[in-house]
Amino acid sequence: MARSAAGMALRQQISIMTTRAMTSPEIRARVADKCRELRDAEIKSGRASAVYQTRTDGHANRPEESVSLQNGRVTYIFSYIAQAAQAALDWCRAHSPVRSGSYREGWVVRVDGALWTRQIAAIPPGSRVEVVNTMPYSRKIEVGGQRTSVPPGIVEAARGAIQRQVPAITAGVEYIRLTSGQDARGGTLPYVLKAQGVASGVTYDKKSKKWGRKHKARKTRRADRAAGQQMTYPALVLTEGDTQWQR
Repeated sequence: MARSAAGMALRQQISIMTTRAMTSPEIRARVADKCRELRDAEIKSGRASAVYQTRTDGHANRPEESVSLQNGRVTYIFSYIAQAAQAALDWCRAHSPVRSGSYREGWVVRVDGALWTRQIAAIPPGSRVEVVNTMPYSRKIEVGGQRTSVPPGIVEAARGAIQRQVPAITAGVEYIRLTSGQDARGGTLPYVLKAQGVASGVTYDKKSKKWGRKHKARKTRRADRAAGQQMTYPALVLTEGDTQWQR
């Protein structure tokens, strides 16, 4: 038994009582059921992630019933990063202000700097994951420069929620650059500022839970908000180790 930052790696052989009357498929079925039973017990106990991949005799996504009866191996690769990525994506969408729906649909997952288009469960353990909204006003919504139906700081709130939900990962907030692709409306990424950025003066009071205006709208002197600059996007950044469990 070994412990890692991401969880627990367990290796155990399965011994199944059989009779001569049993066929190979029947034996494999019994072994497969036992593997799944032990896997599900680990997930239920909280010692293993609910998101995982299965490798049977080294082959990805093959059923446990196909395991060789001669030194065969079923490996469950538990990915806390995939679990956190799915939880973060769901959380951000659920807490998005909805008007046209573009902002809610603008959330994407990036893995090691590239847009992830495969199943989230297939994100390799140990990857750097970014959950980011591609809409050009996502930064305004995050910092409170645009009044919406929800409080600002969606990415920061998601960071706290996911860190508590999946403590095996590390969650942070960064402002990143997107170098290619399209947003939810088909706009080209990255968004290039067309004019000098404006400090709206709009602010959200957490105590009263109301929007107000701190000062009149005015142009900002910040160099990164100058016309022609590429926008940086607030992103939830997730990192972790990995856990493997072999049977």
